[in-house]
Amino acid sequence: MSYKTARRHLVSVLCFCFSICAIFAQDEPADSAAPAKLKITIDAHGSAGVELKIFDHSLPTSLAPLMSQALGCTLTGVKENDADGDRLFSAHCEHALFKRGLLVAGRIHLAPLMDVLRQANVDAVDTSIIHPRTAFSAFAATGWALETTPQSVEYSRKLLSAAAPAEIPLAFGYRLINFLPLTLLLCPIGLTLVMRRAAVRARNWDPIVIWFTYWRLFGWVIFASWLLWIQGSKVIDCNALARFLLNGDSTNAVALQLAMLLVPAILVQLICTVASGGVLARVSGRRWVVPVTLKHAFWHEPVNIWPLLLLLAGVASLALYNVFVLGSICLVAAYGSRVVLLRLWFRFQDLRRYELPAGELRSSILELARKAGLTLKEVYLLPSAEGRLGGPYMIRGQRLFVSEAMLHFLEKRETEAVLARAFVHQRRHHYDIIVALAATALPVIYRFSHLPLVAGTLPWAIRGPLLVWLTPVFLYLLWRRFERAAEREAAAVTGNAEVLSTALARIAQLNIFGLYWRRFEWRFFPNGHVRDRQRELPALPVAQ
Repeated sequence: MSYKTARRHLVSVLCFCFSICAIFAQDEPADSAAPAKLKITIDAHGSAGVELKIFDHSLPTSLAPLMSQALGCTLTGVKENDADGDRLFSAHCEHALFKRGLLVAGRIHLAPLMDVLRQANVDAVDTSIIHPRTAFSAFAATGWALETTPQSVEYSRKLLSAAAPAEIPLAFGYRLINFLPLTLLLCPIGLTLVMRRAAVRARNWDPIVIWFTYWRLFGWVIFASWLLWIQGSKVIDCNALARFLLNGDSTNAVALQLAMLLVPAILVQLICTVASGGVLARVSGRRWVVPVTLKHAFWHEPVNIWPLLLLLAGVASLALYNVFVLGSICLVAAYGSRVVLLRLWFRFQDLRRYELPAGELRSSILELARKAGLTLKEVYLLPSAEGRLGGPYMIRGQRLFVSEAMLHFLEKRETEAVLARAFVHQRRHHYDIIVALAATALPVIYRFSHLPLVAGTLPWAIRGPLLVWLTPVFLYLLWRRFERAAEREAAAVTGNAEVLSTALARIAQLNIFGLYWRRFEWRFFPNGHVRDRQRELPALPVAQ
């Protein structure tokens, strides 16, 4: 056989094969394996939007009555047409599911629709049911795939027309137990009332001692309440709750989310501060005044809280999510908010009337700050119950605030020694370092514990909590190191270490909490530092 004859026979065989394949392709329906697509989107009011696409099938009847029966309501905005042989259907239903309070529930009946599709030789339907993301979602049907996003929850499954469920129960929204994290806000209120009762009923303490002790603890309580609510708001998912309440209205959702984040903590701070009016009245000897209480409520913690929250957000963005742009913006905003809030605090506190006039005391304080390497812009001498100081002195924004109680309790040399130590702390940014380390501890611990080199040694259940518990110990030991360094420099500035030791022992009388903490500390460090061995717990002040 010649080459041309063999090639002609091969071409004939190939043509015959292609013809047979084409005949079988024409006899078999082109879309016999192509399922229909059904998408039901439910909003926060229980309304539903439905979209159905059936490939290359002509149905003898309209789909509107079937979908109305499936959703159990009257359809509006019905659109039904054929495009390239496909049946396209879309409609909207106002009351597909019932809403009671913050809970949306109902059933979707698919049996009538599946019967018609089975008669039209549609063997399967790719079904997806979508509803807004909420704290609670109950989907009784089994075998469905679940996919969640920050905005929605989607259940999807390929349903066979011959074995599809007759109905699908669905419920979502919020139940009472989902708001359990709100009870976290009761903790600071209850603790404040206990502190207030103890402060008002204490009869064997000097009022100024009660004042400093109470407000130092109060500041910690308020600061902790903000941190608790930040965590509680994440559990509740205020973003999803805001979108659910506004039914997806993105215009007002941001404002509502911000209100949910701020208002509960602000209310707690206001309630706690108003409840503290009795302590203020006892110390000042005057009747409780609302404006004074409000000033004490909202112009102290924000100066520290907001920059720290932005610092936390920036560190978390960098350490956990690798979002460098957002993290950098948050860090810059943390520094900027600190500067702005300090200026607002100085402006609205109206402290100019407490400026220390020119004289020997002012000159000696400014000279002492210069020797310690710190530049002071101003010095204020505050009455005992003004400024809500948590101690006899405070430094903010290169401004020194001294309580009159400090001058009453300490001699001149002792006052200089204590202030010199404070100036060294401020110049070396010891407080800022401790706060920054505390704020960055948890994100950095999480990131470090999940490094491949570290993750292979111990399970997360061990290495994570271990590092978390070791962090306060590390911060405490670091602070003791800072204190020793500051006291050495202060002794060098004043030229008398013994005076500083005596002054710190006497000034400790102004804080009950500090005394009890020192006793607790000495149980673990009985020898302590040389400075600690030289001190003895002084007799506590008694009100005359």
